[in-house]
Amino acid sequence: MNKPFQLKPVFIEGTKGPLFAMHHEPINRHTNNECIIVIPPFAEEMNRCRYMQTLLAQELTKHGYGLLSVDPYGTGDSTGEFKEAGWQDWVSDSITSAEYSSQLGYKSISILAIRLGSLLAAAAMPSIEGLKRIILWQPISNGKAALNQFLRLKIAAAMARDEETETTTQLEDKINQGQSIQVAGYDVSPALFQGIHSAHLNNHLSFATTPISWLTISPNEERKTPRADLQIIEKWRSNGAEIEHKTVIGPAFWQAHERTLAPNLIPATIKAITSTEGQMA
Repeated sequence: MNKPFQLKPVFIEGTKGPLFAMHHEPINRHTNNECIIVIPPFAEEMNRCRYMQTLLAQELTKHGYGLLSVDPYGTGDSTGEFKEAGWQDWVSDSITSAEYSSQLGYKSISILAIRLGSLLAAAAMPSIEGLKRIILWQPISNGKAALNQFLRLKIAAAMARDEETETTTQLEDKINQGQSIQVAGYDVSPALFQGIHSAHLNNHLSFATTPISWLTISPNEERKTPRADLQIIEKWRSNGAEIEHKTVIGPAFWQAHERTLAPNLIPATIKAITSTEGQMA
């Protein structure tokens, strides 16, 4: 049986150097000729989410949609080292991904933003033409809170090795003094840390004009969406945003060390994409 897509790896030119891109091109494009751009999560979560992206791409191409996944500067197979990356570099790379999809002949663009990628998407969307919708997988809405959790990995690792530990405040002081810090094997530069630290979905309320599908992954039906997320959703809605919020039952695949799938997330995403057909040109 022939595949409904062609897999096309390519390097595209980013603002700081070549970026590795993987294009799942459908053999028979949808009449709306649309490409889904993946804005990936942070650090190791990026690797843990790749297989779910692949599963989604395979289903999307059956429906005639393309999917483009680009490794931001300093990550994956793209140019540069992680320690050289800054937040604005990654925002620019997100915009570059959209521009490249237009060069591929797609007439409209949707974004699939995963975890911290949601904050990148919010920062990039004012500069993306032809943006039809945004799909959020378990979005991180508050960069500062996400960093605190990330720094705790370093503290926990030091405690496990019975080494002297530093507090999150001490680690932030190093960043503010211009030093990079290494967490879980990733050297985080001051430019990246400070960009994430100041990022918040509520910073982008004025751009709440694109339909959003917010997909929360929960291990069971009893687990509720975090109150902070619900408050942000309501704040965006009160500012005129069109947000559809759905809970999908499945494991936290972005946290698992071994390959873990949330199979219910794929049809939920396909439905989010196909159900908004025709709402925006």
